[in-house]
Amino acid sequence: MIQITRKLIHLNRHNNRLDAGIVSAYADIIAKYGSIDDAIALAQWFLESPADFNGSLLYPIMKHGNEKLAKELHNNCFYHNELREGIPDDILHVLGYLGFTDCTEQLISYMEADDWGLSMSACMGLLHLPCDPYKDLIKSKIEKWVGQSLFHEFLPALSFKCAAPEIVPRLTDWGEHAASTDCNAGIILGIALFGTGQKDVLKHILWSPNWEAHGTGTGTCIWSYVSMQHVGLTFKELIGDIKHAPVFMEDRTELDYRLDVLYEMLSLKLTYHKQPIRFACQNNESIREIYQDLFSWPTPHKDESIIGLIIDHFGLQNSLLEKYYELRNRFELKIDHEIELEHLLHEY
Repeated sequence: MIQITRKLIHLNRHNNRLDAGIVSAYADIIAKYGSIDDAIALAQWFLESPADFNGSLLYPIMKHGNEKLAKELHNNCFYHNELREGIPDDILHVLGYLGFTDCTEQLISYMEADDWGLSMSACMGLLHLPCDPYKDLIKSKIEKWVGQSLFHEFLPALSFKCAAPEIVPRLTDWGEHAASTDCNAGIILGIALFGTGQKDVLKHILWSPNWEAHGTGTGTCIWSYVSMQHVGLTFKELIGDIKHAPVFMEDRTELDYRLDVLYEMLSLKLTYHKQPIRFACQNNESIREIYQDLFSWPTPHKDESIIGLIIDHFGLQNSLLEKYYELRNRFELKIDHEIELEHLLHEY
């Protein structure tokens, strides 16, 4: 077990209440550097007091756990095939992520639960489990909701478990014309899970105001970011779209929207380190490469960076300019940290 995990458990046992943001930072480090021993220790803590357990600490359990640990969690969290009272619904995602196939039928029973979190966690867990015996059932439940404005949000994410890629145009039409923007994250994810062949579809979704794929209020932005990575859509491509598309000379509204979307995706690149779907691809573009694409001046006499573009089209008094100056500072801090780590690793 790494020292960070020991310290966190010690602080908890001595009633040192930490802010949720600090606990989340601990969780990120444990997920990055921990092992099965850390997962076991955190799982024991969880089982001692599941209702008070910080949900961000479930991720290191997912990252480093195994089926044996999943079985122990399942045995303690379920009674007569139902979640015990006080058990967070996130545990369904954990069990599926760890490949615990014995809980598949229980997750199937919760995928249309009235509780949003319970339904979401069940669907996220099922993404990781073999679902062949339930393909027809899952397909019928998705079909029942196609074209509706409100539905069990993450049910469409299971589309790739029960249908061929030919369903993508129907999912796209659903999200484009009918689904509420407060309820479309599962459609976006469902399309992306069909793989790299959906890259152009995903780019259209990101750039279309009909989707509001960068929305932070309901967390759609996170699933758009996960989806973007899985289909292989790079920041280089998004930045290039903004810098070189001639339509922006005439339509500032579209440019404004795309810059907002890009800002949210870039913010997640800096801050979101989880892999909520074990088999999903991740974006390996370096922070330094993205920084160059965003902020460098190809020629010394004209600012052709994103900031220069914003000034040219919107002037100096614009909220986008403030956002991208702030983003540049955040990128520079991240780069400083990376370079310092490289130095320390080289020296020691």
